[in-house]
Amino acid sequence: VEGRHHAFETNEWKLTQKHGNGRRSQLADHRRALSDLVDVQKPNGDDGCPCLSYEELNGDSSEFSAELIDEQLTWDDLSGGYAGSIEDYGVGCNYHDIGTKNCSSATCATQIPLANNCDLSWCARAFCYVDPNKCQRLNRPSQYFKHRSYSYATCGFMNSFTSKDRLKTLEDRNFRVGFNSNSGGWKGAYNPEGSFAVNDQWTGPMVEFLQHAAQEGKFEVTITAPPEWLRNESKKFFGGSSFDYCVYATALGYLDLCVSAYTITDKRASVTPFFETYSDPIYLVTIEEATKSGWESFLQSFKTIFQPFTPEAWILIWFVVLPVLAACMLFHEYQTPGSVFPTTRPVLRINKDTGSKEIDNKKIPLRSHMGHAFYTTVLSLFTEYDQSVISLGGKINVIALVSFNLTILAVYTANLAAILTQEIQVSTVHNLNDAIKAGYNFCAERKVAELVSALHNIDMNTIVPDPEDLGGDGLPGFNCPNCAARNRVFDYMRAEHSDNSLYCNAAFASLEDLEVLQNQANHCNKKIVGAALAYQTLGFPVFDKEADGLVSLLYSVKYNGAVDKYLSGAEPVNRCPSSDSSEGSSLTIQQLTGVWVLTFGLALVGIIITLIEKYRHKKAQQRGGEMVVHLQRCDQWGHLANHDIVIDGHKFDPSETTLRPLGKSVLQGGEFKRLSLSNRSLLDINTSRPTEPTLDSTASGALAYPRASSIMVKIKEDPEVIGDDVVGNFDSVNGDDDNESLHNT
Repeated sequence: VEGRHHAFETNEWKLTQKHGNGRRSQLADHRRALSDLVDVQKPNGDDGCPCLSYEELNGDSSEFSAELIDEQLTWDDLSGGYAGSIEDYGVGCNYHDIGTKNCSSATCATQIPLANNCDLSWCARAFCYVDPNKCQRLNRPSQYFKHRSYSYATCGFMNSFTSKDRLKTLEDRNFRVGFNSNSGGWKGAYNPEGSFAVNDQWTGPMVEFLQHAAQEGKFEVTITAPPEWLRNESKKFFGGSSFDYCVYATALGYLDLCVSAYTITDKRASVTPFFETYSDPIYLVTIEEATKSGWESFLQSFKTIFQPFTPEAWILIWFVVLPVLAACMLFHEYQTPGSVFPTTRPVLRINKDTGSKEIDNKKIPLRSHMGHAFYTTVLSLFTEYDQSVISLGGKINVIALVSFNLTILAVYTANLAAILTQEIQVSTVHNLNDAIKAGYNFCAERKVAELVSALHNIDMNTIVPDPEDLGGDGLPGFNCPNCAARNRVFDYMRAEHSDNSLYCNAAFASLEDLEVLQNQANHCNKKIVGAALAYQTLGFPVFDKEADGLVSLLYSVKYNGAVDKYLSGAEPVNRCPSSDSSEGSSLTIQQLTGVWVLTFGLALVGIIITLIEKYRHKKAQQRGGEMVVHLQRCDQWGHLANHDIVIDGHKFDPSETTLRPLGKSVLQGGEFKRLSLSNRSLLDINTSRPTEPTLDSTASGALAYPRASSIMVKIKEDPEVIGDDVVGNFDSVNGDDDNESLHNT
């Protein structure tokens, strides 16, 4: 405060000497008007940029003379009744513009803080004249005097126009704007005729944003292509990119602005100012599921049905749990009366040499029972446990078995459903470090490759080079003008390949590039892995001389939500098949390969075993000596099969281990008498197939069963129409077509 008042007193003394007491009273009013303003902390300027003294500005040989730029004007035209003189203006850090003609109505200039919409806020900023060669702070050439430079910065004040002032500089202007068509993504600018097309077909969020800004700034835009002759010079400086070409032309002033999604690189930013539009994350992109063919594809699909459990879990289930439960069941039930694990089983011993037949009991090996116990235990996984259990311990063991089956099947079914419907892939790559350890190489645009490499110390030799046959330079990263670099990043990804100069295992790419491709249902097998590797800032290059006004306007429009509005409206929808659908998805034939193989594989094993048994039986009949035939057959649960056994016309009685004579059925007096046989099929031990009954030639009207035969007779319980359901061919008599004849026979 003392310094400020000292400066005022010094000026007051000088003015008194030159102009008298009238001027002194004006200066006092001037000082009172400033009493409410912020104190000047550096009355003589910062040490790095000292203010010029009164003598330095007004000396006879001063190089900073007060020569006006416009010779038609006078100091009185500019000051408009200012209390000070031209010699005092700009001496020391002070509010020199208060009281001048331009600032006479700047009532808002005394508000603290300054209002954003105050047109004359610069009136309330302190400045002084400085020597630009000795000033390390921001300074600019004076707008009034030829040989002077001013600095607000050395006094601690901003040296800029207000937002409203800058907008006014844009009104009714016409700006030359070049448009680049982005080769990928959806956030930029796009035209079917490509970059620099002079037509009305430009679309995209950045185009809509510029149109919005032009309306706000009240200026016009002329679509302009940069001069063709500059292309070679741009290529020498930047490279062959058309985006670099537009930046180059803007930096030289051939364009005022370029519109598209330009990545702001250090080299681009070094030649011209940029307006930042948004930041885009860069991710590691991998192939979600390797595309395989032939035998590898078959094996992969077959393994699907085994994926719900790990190999260790499968081994535990099949070689520990199920065998132990089977052994426990055999332990409880073996030799228990009435169980399915008897110690012996009746057999028929046939001596082929003499033709004699003898029924005997043969001991059943323990391994046979163990095999049967294991089989029924496995079978219980797929159907209810239907085996008769006699002992108390065995019944408890059944509870353990059923509990295990219920739990394991529920877990297996849930996991298998998730795998088949969502196509879960067990991937070993979860982040960039995993990809590097796996020996991956990468596809990326040149600028993206350089950014990620610098941040994560990636060997540039692992980046696929720019294709020289498409105009590239052969260096790492795609930068070729004719190869659609942003799409090429995904097109040349392969899960497995042998050409690192052409293909890659993974890619570094922006999220928007993948989003727009999957909006077209393309590259649906690509996925983002891990967190963002880097963020690239995008924006518009602006001609330096137009940057103050244009950049100020563009940021004002951006922070009012325009960029977010147009990006949100253009965001694409992912049209790839979703794996998160609550209704699931249809399974393909290939996905069910494991089911087909397991089902038909087991069926084939059954056919082979049956053929082997038939072959062994045939060989046994052809050999001499004794042949042993099992008289009892059991079903899959060990229950005796529901059939009678007939040997040479005699029925085998298991309870007595004897053979009983086989009776005959006689049809007399037009009705059936009660059959002496049960109404079950009779299996002849010799032929193992049923034969048809014939009319007995020795007994008129009697149906006789020949020896070594079996028959099934269906009899309806209604005695009045009992003849209607006789089944079988009776030579000339047909029970279905000639019922009356049958009754009368």
